[in-house]
Amino acid sequence: MSIDSSRREPGRVGRRLLLLVLKVALLAAAAWVVSRQVSWNDRLTLEDGTVLEGRLLDARSKSDSVVAFRTASGETLRLSADEIAEGGRVFGLRTTFRNLHPGWFLLGMTLIFGMYVLGVTRWWILLEAQGITASWSRAFRLTFMGFFWNNFMPGMTGGDVAKAVLIAKESPGKRSRAVSTVIVDRVIGLAVLAGLSAGAILINFKTFEKQGYVIFGVLFILAIMACCILSRRARRFLHIDRILKSLPGSRILMQLDEAFRLYRSKPAAVSWAVVLSFVAHLCNIGSVWVYGEDLGIPASLLTYFATVPIILIAASVPLFPGGWGVREVAFITAFQAVGVPAAYRSELVLLSVLLGISVMIWSLLGGVFLFVGSSAEPAGAKTSAVTKGPLDRKELES
Repeated sequence: MSIDSSRREPGRVGRRLLLLVLKVALLAAAAWVVSRQVSWNDRLTLEDGTVLEGRLLDARSKSDSVVAFRTASGETLRLSADEIAEGGRVFGLRTTFRNLHPGWFLLGMTLIFGMYVLGVTRWWILLEAQGITASWSRAFRLTFMGFFWNNFMPGMTGGDVAKAVLIAKESPGKRSRAVSTVIVDRVIGLAVLAGLSAGAILINFKTFEKQGYVIFGVLFILAIMACCILSRRARRFLHIDRILKSLPGSRILMQLDEAFRLYRSKPAAVSWAVVLSFVAHLCNIGSVWVYGEDLGIPASLLTYFATVPIILIAASVPLFPGGWGVREVAFITAFQAVGVPAAYRSELVLLSVLLGISVMIWSLLGGVFLFVGSSAEPAGAKTSAVTKGPLDRKELES
């Protein structure tokens, strides 16, 4: 190790430690915000303004005509619906969780696995379009290892980064192309997800006007990016090639740019990727709707299609592992913004938790692939490569 590199190492470690501390602090702040929104105990607000905290007995619905309620002091009360203020029944997390049905959870889990299978197929098609030979089963393994990394491993490395490192390590001579497939896979998925939300918003723009500004802003940014990469006229007008050559790491950026532009001559692969993304997101949003129906959240299917994509986009920002914290706050904020009563905060938090647990359960497959390994791996491939850090410039240029 050179003297310069040894001097830089403490600073690099310090920056990573600072980022990790900042990440933990943000996660703690998000957990605090969520905890202020929900309660473990149930709460009743009576017509005279009295607030009771305790436990609803045998509560299955917020429209029950007679309510049995055990107060925190142990007293059991029987109250009629007329004695309770409108929207005055708030289920705590304990009651909300108790009312879940295993069958609905299994259905949601199945839909999420279907989403993953379709996503793996999409990435496999994009790999083939770049001339990278990989079996579908290998794409499946690498994808789930990325999911595992995103949900369980500490640090600032997201699942997409882990997957990009793994596939690049296995693609000597085509590493820039390999990395580009992960980026294009994510961008196509994001664009289709935003498109689904935009379609739902346009059906009832008056109700989803605020969400529309967000999602159309995302689509506008993606459209600008696509024009800058794929449009020859836009590239000439904006001098994209000259800008890329003047940036640090220009050779890597030029190679990635070339790999991106290759998809311009692969319309069939891109079309299939879009179709698979559409069906995959239908499964994903469908799973959230299934969980929401089981929880009794008063929201239409159109509301889920308009709001869930925005929540998923927000949660995909790699602030916390698996989007925890961000996703819970986003569910409360987004659904209350379209009229879901504040009395359903516990259900909205549990809806987010159910989605997160489902993702984590399936991503455990990636842990098996990552740590157990398989004789089916290509020669020279090491599933632990991602643990050694990202590709350096020379590796990416090879």
